[in-house]
Amino acid sequence: MKVEPVRGPKFSALVRKLGASSLPSVPQLAGHEPEDPLGILLGSFLLWESTPALAAEALARLSRIVVDANELRVMLEGEVVDAIGEKYPFVEERAARLRSTLNDIFRRQHRTSLDHLRNASRKDQRSYLEGLAEIPPFVAGRTMFVAFELPAPIVDDTAVELLFREGIVEPTATTEEVVAWIGRNHRMEELPKVHAALSALSQAAWDGAGRGGVKIRSAYLARHAGFRAAAEAAVRRVEEERLERERAAARVVEERRLAEIAREEERLREKRAAEEARIKAKADREAARIAAIEAREKARIAREAEQAKRAAERAKEAERARKLAEREQAKREAKRLRDAARAATQAEVKRKRDAERAKREARQRAERERREAAAARKRDAKLKAAAKREAQREAAAKKAALKRAAMEKASAKKAAAKKAAAKKASAKQATARRAAVKKSAKSASPPKSTARPKSKPTLKSKSKPAPRSKPTPKPRPRPSSSSSSSKGARPVAKARRGR
Repeated sequence: MKVEPVRGPKFSALVRKLGASSLPSVPQLAGHEPEDPLGILLGSFLLWESTPALAAEALARLSRIVVDANELRVMLEGEVVDAIGEKYPFVEERAARLRSTLNDIFRRQHRTSLDHLRNASRKDQRSYLEGLAEIPPFVAGRTMFVAFELPAPIVDDTAVELLFREGIVEPTATTEEVVAWIGRNHRMEELPKVHAALSALSQAAWDGAGRGGVKIRSAYLARHAGFRAAAEAAVRRVEEERLERERAAARVVEERRLAEIAREEERLREKRAAEEARIKAKADREAARIAAIEAREKARIAREAEQAKRAAERAKEAERARKLAEREQAKREAKRLRDAARAATQAEVKRKRDAERAKREARQRAERERREAAAARKRDAKLKAAAKREAQREAAAKKAALKRAAMEKASAKKAAAKKAAAKKASAKQATARRAAVKKSAKSASPPKSTARPKSKPTLKSKSKPAPRSKPTPKPRPRPSSSSSSSKGARPVAKARRGR
């Protein structure tokens, strides 16, 4: 039957008695905020196996030497011991554990900080802190409780030794076993009372022991050293028995393996002998088959030689006939090439003449199209300007209509009558504007010339744009036929002079 490491009733009585005690508080290291998890972890390291007063003194000394926990991480172990104080309880073990934990944090996060745990889940916070290198259960539990408000068992070796002296825990119970028992048998809301009770018990013992408080943990370590030696001896004995059994089983397996190897070698020898006999018989059969093949091959070679001789004679005859045909073909091909060259020369001359004619026509057509395009661009620009002015007028009319509608809404009583009147007025104005716009568009469009062109060059000169040095004057509205014909004659004269 398994014995529990803690006597539950006595432990519950202790918690009821001391659970209302106040929790100890430890100041933060300079350079860290009060809620900084890393500063709380550093304070918990100094409070482990110590008292709040000693931890506060050590933090004050550290604040005068280091800037933050990262500077403490890069210090040597001896320097950390000197910074904390050589007379501090278990200072060498404390310094080694503290440096290992800080370096593990830096290896994981690439910086000395626990801020990433603020937004992590409780499970991740617990697993991260409990998994840090060389961190005692007391430090991990207190950091979770103070920094992240995550209740956890907070027990050190001194508290376990005091519980043993009170008859609450078994002599062989370790700190890890007590922590696990508290976590199993207490709800999370009960853990702060458990921590307060154990803190009060440890504080009372330290106050009573004075400088001899370190002897409490030393007694725990001395008692468990014997238990560990016996446990290790039992483990070694069990391990040696297991190894002996494994060696005996290995010897049996080896003997079986050697016997199997001998049987396999005998079988392979028999197999090789049978294979050699089979190969010899196969070689004899293969020799006879090769001799028969050689005889057939000689007869075939003789037949093929005769056939090759006859084929060579036929090839010679065919070659002579082919050469005669090639000579005839070459003569015909030469004649065809001469005729083709003559025709190609004539076609090239004709093509050049056609190309020259096409180039002249293309230049004339391009010039004509360029003049027509320039005239079309002018007309499009005038039409766009008229359309833009019309759009601006319509936008102004819409804006005025919206303004009138907003004013009509403000007057509730006369809204209907004014709205109808405004609609009539706006409709009339819009009609009048559109009529005016159409009228202005008609007047702005270039007038058609009544004079018929006298010749083809005159028409081309009319479509040609004016030179850049003399801009074309804007057309006047409603010109007479006589004035339009006289104005149209000027570009014609200019075009003729340009030619």
